[in-house]
Amino acid sequence: MNSSIQSRLILSASIILFCFLGLAGFVLDTAYQKGAENALKDRLQIHLYSILREAELDQKSRLVMPTNLSEPRFSQVYSGLYAYIFNHLGEVVWRSSSSTGAVVQAVSYLKSGQKQYIKKQSNDVNSIELHYKATLENENSQSSAFEFVVIESTSSIDHQVAGFRSVLWQWLGGIGLLLIILQFWIIRLSLHPLRHIVSDLEKIQAGDAQQLNNQYGEELKDIADTVNKLIENERTHLERYRNTLADLAHSLKTPISVLIGLYEQGQLSAQDMKTFKSQTLLMWQLVDYQLQKAAVKGHQTMSAPIALAPIAQQVLDSLDKVYKHKSLKVITEFDKGIKFNIEKGDLFELFGNLLDNAYFWAKTQLKISIKATTASDNNPAGITISIEDNGPGISVENLKRALQRGVKVDESKTGNGIGLAIVNEMLASYKGTLKSERSELGGQRWVIFIPR
Repeated sequence: MNSSIQSRLILSASIILFCFLGLAGFVLDTAYQKGAENALKDRLQIHLYSILREAELDQKSRLVMPTNLSEPRFSQVYSGLYAYIFNHLGEVVWRSSSSTGAVVQAVSYLKSGQKQYIKKQSNDVNSIELHYKATLENENSQSSAFEFVVIESTSSIDHQVAGFRSVLWQWLGGIGLLLIILQFWIIRLSLHPLRHIVSDLEKIQAGDAQQLNNQYGEELKDIADTVNKLIENERTHLERYRNTLADLAHSLKTPISVLIGLYEQGQLSAQDMKTFKSQTLLMWQLVDYQLQKAAVKGHQTMSAPIALAPIAQQVLDSLDKVYKHKSLKVITEFDKGIKFNIEKGDLFELFGNLLDNAYFWAKTQLKISIKATTASDNNPAGITISIEDNGPGISVENLKRALQRGVKVDESKTGNGIGLAIVNEMLASYKGTLKSERSELGGQRWVIFIPR
């Protein structure tokens, strides 16, 4: 693999780009498919209302339906749109002309006024069924319960989604290719100063320049200055080495000449030996001096413990003003000496989300307690925070959904459905837990435990 900076930047940027475009394509495809499915459900509901408008009870409490409905597809065989009406015994008392050969079962557990969408697949054909339970009355105020069923094939939205998906990925692929070419040009243009530096260094090496011109932009200015200093230091040291060697050669000429003269005499006297020794010592000192002359050169921080009770009280005071119209009774049980090593922002997020939910759902009262718990055989020492209300509570089937990011149990409540998920994830970072149980007040009770 090419180890150049340009290749690595292009490769990493391309991987990120393709991941982003792939994720964006997946989100758009899912959103479009969901939107098409919701549009189909809306159409089913409109067809249901049209059938309900035509349905009547005669004086003998028998269902009376017109021969032809306003929607012509109910009269066309294999049109993909079917309708059924079941009595309270689950028997078909009416079916549209288009429903020849199709078999549908009633949903017995529906109550009057309830509806339910059911996805089904039969003979490789997908469809969505809308079941609705209604009670009809005749002129004599006699009533009978019926289950209305409207079914439509999803083949139309499947074709729409397939067409959208084809166009989407073609566009995303084209955009991805264009962005790769564009980012290649941008990266190459951005790295031009580096190539300029390399070119100038080659000129310096060849002797065509003395130093870098330092015109490479603010980001590389310090690098150019440092390189110029290194070049200057190298030249200074090289000049010093050359001068030192010249001085050393000049200094050694005389001692060497003396030694040569002594050698040419043939025989050495005691005085000659003394001279030989002194000149050798002198050469040693000269070499040592010149060599010395040539060598000369011009934690991660921890959060401070925070008292929990004042933060909780501050959030309560704020929410009292927001929900003043509800006149709720708030019961507090605080151990005011409890402190914990936690970010202040995290603490506001925790109390804010859970208490806001409690204020929203509470009918007349809510309760919050903050207590320290000692270590036991099964549990470590820590802090237990309990927040409960006397509202309707959350059903078991909706509890897991409530902790998922982006899911709202009740669409009537404003927000984006991530509050409880944020609390759950935040507690996980502190090794804490979030549990739900039924409150003694009658509503929901959230229990938070954070180990010390």
